[in-house]
Amino acid sequence: MASDLTGITIRAAVLGDAAALAELGRRTFIGKFGHIYSKADLHAYLDEAHTQAVYADMIESPDFLVRVAALPDETLSAYLVCSPLELPAKEAAEGSVELMRVYVDQPLQGRGLGSHFIEEAIDWAKISQAPELYLSVFSENDRARALYERFGFEKVGEFDFPVGNHRDLEFLMRLKLE
Repeated sequence: MASDLTGITIRAAVLGDAAALAELGRRTFIGKFGHIYSKADLHAYLDEAHTQAVYADMIESPDFLVRVAALPDETLSAYLVCSPLELPAKEAAEGSVELMRVYVDQPLQGRGLGSHFIEEAIDWAKISQAPELYLSVFSENDRARALYERFGFEKVGEFDFPVGNHRDLEFLMRLKLE
């Protein structure tokens, strides 16, 4: 699929983006998955994983890559987060990293932003001299899993992902870089 990134600015996130990233992360997560969870479980997860403080810490950390896509009016509409490996990848090679989040707001889906950000994540991992890049994907998100597989990611495991008291089956996927 060809990308149409016309009018979209892609740049490194800055500390001033943290509040907008928290809002975008919450909105896109609710839009895609909110119907699955009880309100209590959903808000418990969002209040842990998608806060201004969480994004500020990611942006300020030299170990993270945080990239954003903004519309001409400077509204953030998509983002990428890569990090040191935190996923339960028991067989991971030392120095492996993680593609933590690729979130694209609904109006911009289908324009190639997700693919663009995955390419950026792979480039970052290679520059970081990581032997492997890992990610997790909700087991029922077939579209996202198919996208990752097009980039060469392979399913290497499964684990339970907590959303409040709810547990989702996540697929652990790996891209070997060496």
